Amino acid sequence: MRELFYNALDVAVIISAMELNCRDESHLIDSIWDGEKVFLYPEYRRNQKKFILDVRYWLNYFYEKPILDKEFPAIQKDTADTKSSFDEESYVSDFSNLDLFFKNIRLRILYSTEKDYVRLKLRTLLKEYGYKRRSKLLLEHINRCMLFYHLEATLRGGVPCCIEEVGLDKMLTFRVL
Repeated sequence: MRELFYNALDVAVIISAMELNCRDESHLIDSIWDGEKVFLYPEYRRNQKKFILDVRYWLNYFYEKPILDKEFPAIQKDTADTKSSFDEESYVSDFSNLDLFFKNIRLRILYSTEKDYVRLKLRTLLKEYGYKRRSKLLLEHINRCMLFYHLEATLRGGVPCCIEEVGLDKMLTFRVL
């Protein structure tokens, strides 16, 4: 269950994808702190300063990521000459997990000025996260995330739908309840 709570890295990934200016980022971080405390990791719920500093740390990392990526081969070469162990996976991450999708759409719906919904086809969602079919475990996880983040999926016209039964090419609209 802990993986469903927002950590600073999740919030930073979502905010950096929005490409906001500094003032809007700060406002969004404050809004998330005020409105989403129940969804934050427990260590952030009572410590706003830690939350803001950790989110800012990761945002700065993402802004400097192109420079760091350029330096990565040199780091690998330097560490290859030594006997130290170097785990590439601990430095490279793709951030493409399904939980982040649901965190992202909740925050975008509640705190973005664009729309109060997110619309996409189920096939697109599955494909983007590397799934080719709907397994029972995957559907359970999707439903658990939707329940946890208070999301509802509807078809065109606002007709509530069940992820298990809807066609893969049907357009789904996700809204916060």
